[in-house]
Amino acid sequence: MNTNGDKRLVEAVERIGKILASLYAFQMGDVDQGEKAKHLSRCGFSNVEIAELLGTTPNTVNVALHKTRKGKKKGKRTK
Repeated sequence: MNTNGDKRLVEAVERIGKILASLYAFQMGDVDQGEKAKHLSRCGFSNVEIAELLGTTPNTVNVALHKTRKGKKKGKRTK
């Protein structure tokens, strides 16, 4: 088995995935960063990967995802 070739194949597939994710985020247009992060997170990207795709920091992505989850829960509360 050619491990060097396998490694290059995996890297190429990962690169294609990142390109598609970037296109997906760009296609969302004026949607806020939190919503973009939420959609990319649902696609299985980590906060670090999302930060790279959106041009921000992982901490910013973490805060944005937390706010989107908090806002969703807040709307469902009843007294």
